[in-house]
Amino acid sequence: MAKTEQAIVTEIRCGSLIPVPLAALALVLQGTFAVVDANGFAVASADVGGADQSCIGIWDHSAENSGVDGEVVACVRRKQQFLVSNSTADPVTQADLGAVVYVEDNQTIAKTDGTGTRSVAGYFMGFDLENPAYVWVEIE
Repeated sequence: MAKTEQAIVTEIRCGSLIPVPLAALALVLQGTFAVVDANGFAVASADVGGADQSCIGIWDHSAENSGVDGEVVACVRRKQQFLVSNSTADPVTQADLGAVVYVEDNQTIAKTDGTGTRSVAGYFMGFDLENPAYVWVEIE
């Protein structure tokens, strides 16, 4: 497409709730990390936790794709802070405030990348005031 020489109307969306196509046979669970594979399809919640995955937010609702890649689309919440579990084996501490944190499993973050085995979840933004086993993570 060639450049425009006239004013145009460009569609917009806020980006805090986006549709994401699911991989074949993927079941995603509301409230868990929404992760996509190298092909851009959502990984089943049971398979979350690899270094070759990209965390893009939290599932807004559960969905299942019993067909081929992309046959089902589900919505992901992002550009917010989410309350998730802190790892018991590799936990963040107050000194890590603002640091990058990593996906340990579909609902837990870890302080480190597990020597290259974990993908980035987002940024550690503090502990829950009522239950310090949970932390706030900002996912862009």
